[in-house]
Amino acid sequence: MMSYFNVESGGRNRRYQDKSLLRPGKGGCLIGEGESSFDKQAPAVCDGWKTVYEDVPLGGKNRLDCVVEPSGDRRFSLSVRSVSDAIEGEFFRVYTAPDISPVSVWAEKTTREPSSQYDTPVSIYTPEIIKASFRLPAVLHFPDCGLVKVEADDPAIYLQEHFVPDYDNTGLNLGPFNRGGHAWRKSVHTGSVILSFHSEKPLKEAGLTFTVLEENYPQLPGCDFSDARFDGLKRCWQNTFTVNPIHQSMGDNILLEGVGHLALAFKADMIPFTPALFGTYSVCDALRTSIEVALRERIGENNRLGGGYGWESTEVTLISLYDYLLATNDWTFIRRYQDEISRLVRGVLATDTDGDGIFESPFHGNYMTPNRESLNWWDDFAFGHKDAYVNLHAYRALTGMQKVLNLLGLPDEAKAVGTQLDKFRSAFDSTFYNPETGMYAGWISRDGRVHDYQFTFISSMAINEGLVPEKRARQILQKMLKKLKEEGYDYVYGIPGPLVPVAKEDLGTWEEMTRWGRYENGGLCGQAAYHFIQALYNVGMRRDADEILFTMMATYEREYTHSGVFTGYLQSVDWRTKGGAPTGYNYLADNYYFLLAAVTGYYGVKYPELQAPSTDPAYAATLYGDRLFDEDWKFCEDSVVDASGISFDDSGWRTLTLPHDFSIERRYPRTTDTLARL
Repeated sequence: MMSYFNVESGGRNRRYQDKSLLRPGKGGCLIGEGESSFDKQAPAVCDGWKTVYEDVPLGGKNRLDCVVEPSGDRRFSLSVRSVSDAIEGEFFRVYTAPDISPVSVWAEKTTREPSSQYDTPVSIYTPEIIKASFRLPAVLHFPDCGLVKVEADDPAIYLQEHFVPDYDNTGLNLGPFNRGGHAWRKSVHTGSVILSFHSEKPLKEAGLTFTVLEENYPQLPGCDFSDARFDGLKRCWQNTFTVNPIHQSMGDNILLEGVGHLALAFKADMIPFTPALFGTYSVCDALRTSIEVALRERIGENNRLGGGYGWESTEVTLISLYDYLLATNDWTFIRRYQDEISRLVRGVLATDTDGDGIFESPFHGNYMTPNRESLNWWDDFAFGHKDAYVNLHAYRALTGMQKVLNLLGLPDEAKAVGTQLDKFRSAFDSTFYNPETGMYAGWISRDGRVHDYQFTFISSMAINEGLVPEKRARQILQKMLKKLKEEGYDYVYGIPGPLVPVAKEDLGTWEEMTRWGRYENGGLCGQAAYHFIQALYNVGMRRDADEILFTMMATYEREYTHSGVFTGYLQSVDWRTKGGAPTGYNYLADNYYFLLAAVTGYYGVKYPELQAPSTDPAYAATLYGDRLFDEDWKFCEDSVVDASGISFDDSGWRTLTLPHDFSIERRYPRTTDTLARL
C-alpha cells in the first residue's frame, strides 16, 4: 500500500510532512480483478531508491510485479507487469482525503463511462455519486500543497474519479441548515476522492509517472514575484480554481458546480493573468464551460439565469464572459451564443423597473425573512430592492457588454446599454451615498430605509468602477482605515465586510453564525479584501495597500488557508474571526481573490484591451471539434459550415475543405479536442 503521499510544489519548506493527502487505512493499492493489494504478502527487493514487489497475488490466478522508482525529489514512476494474465481494467487505485486537500483533476474528459461500483440508491442522505473519466496526461491540484502531473506509458490507460462519501457522517452535522446538499456534504468531506487508473485494452505492462510541477501563478512582464513577500501568492494562486467533474465547471469547491455561479467573476478576473496548466484542460476551458452551460440551459423567461444561487448570477456571468474574451479573443464562442448573450443583457436592463437608472432586485430588503430570500453573495444580510452590490455588478457587466455589442455590429443594442449606463452614473451617487456616514450604503429597501453598515466592499467597488471622485474616494478610505485601526484589526486574516455590526432584523436567524465578528458579520475573508486593497492602490494610498496585501500574503504562506471541502459551520478557516478562529463552513475559492491585487494594484498591470473580431476568413472559420463531427465522424447537421467539402482517406485523417480554400485536419479518434484552428 502507498500509505503516505504529499507534495510541496514551491519547495520552500517541509509542510508536506505535516499531513498525508491520502485517506488513512485506504492509501494507494494495486488492483486486480477488483481485489486490492492491501494486506497481501509479497517479497520486496530494494535497489537504492527503487523497490520491486514480486509476484503480488490478486484475484484468483492473477499475479502482478510492481516497481516503484523515484527520480530526484519531484518524480516517481510506478510500473505494473502481469506475471499471469494481461492487465485490463483497473490496476491502481488511490484514495485521496478531501478533508485534508480536496483535489481538482485537470484533464480532458473521455466518453467512457466511469465504473458504477460505488453507486448507491439515491436519497437525501446518499447522494448520486459524482464521477467522471479522463484522458491522461492529467494535472492534479492539491490546494495549499501543489500540482502533480500524471502521465501513462500507453494511450489505452485512463483515469477515473469518484467522490465516495463516508455515510457515517450524514445527517445533522451542519447546524440548522440541514436540508438539500447540507445533509450529506460533510460525508464527502470525511469520505474519499478516489482516483483509479484503468486500461481499456489488455496490456502486459502498465506504467504511470507522477511529477511535481512548479507553482502556477502569473508570469508577466514587469511582475517580479521572486521576493519572499510573494510566497503566499505563489502557493495559493491556483487554489482559486477548483473544477467539478460533472460539467468541469468552476464553483466554490469541487463539490459545487460553477454554472451561472454568483462567484464566477472572482475566478474569471484572475484568468487573464493565469498560465495554462501542462497540456490539459485549462482554467480558460473551465471558465468557458461554466458560461456555456448557463447560456445553453439556464436562461429563464425573464431573460435571467435561474437554477443557481444568487440573484446577481446573470450580471456575474456577463462579467465572466467579458473576462473570457479578454483572455482568449474567442469571438467564435461569442457569435455562437450571441442571441443568448443579448437576452441576458435585456434581462439586466429590465431590472430598472421604475426607470430611475438604478436596478431593482425582487426582494424587498426591509428585513431578513425566515426563508432568507435575499440572496446575493452576502447571503446572511437582507440585501434587496435597490441593492448596491448587485447594481455595481450590473454596471460593470453592461460596461463590458456595450463594447462587445458594438464589435458584434449591433449598434442599436449597444446604444440602449449606453443610455442605461448614463442614467446609472447620474443616479448612483444620489441613491447610495449616505452623508451621515460619508460612505455608500449597502441597500435601499422597498420601504425607503437606508441600510448602511459601512461595508468596505460597497464603497471600494464603487471607487474601482470610477464612480467616486478621487477626493471623496480618499476620504472614504481614510475613514475606513481609521475605523479598522480603532477596532484593532491587524490585517493578518484580512478585513471585514461591514465595519459595524449589522442589525438583528437584517441578519440571518442563526445566532451562532451571525454573531458580530463571525462569518459575514465582521468575519474576515480574502474576497472582500481585494476590493478594498485595489481601491487603496487606485487612489494612490500605496503604503496602506501594501501593509494589508503583504500581511495577508504572509499568512497565506505561513498557515493553512482552508479546512477541506465541507468541514461544517464555524469549523473552516476560509472565514476567520479577528483572532484567527475558524468561522466558515466550506472550501471557499473566493478567499484567494485578494491575491489579484498584487498584479492589478501593486504592479499596476492593466487588463488587455478587447480585440475586435478578426476578418481573416481562416480565423472566422474557427470551429469547435464537438460541433463539427459526431463520434462516428458523421458531419453534424447543426454545425456552422457546409458539409460538401468533406473527404476521406485511409491514413486516419479526415479533411474538411472550406469555401476559402482552407482545411481542417483532425486525426481520428480524438473528436473531443477543445478547438481546431485552420
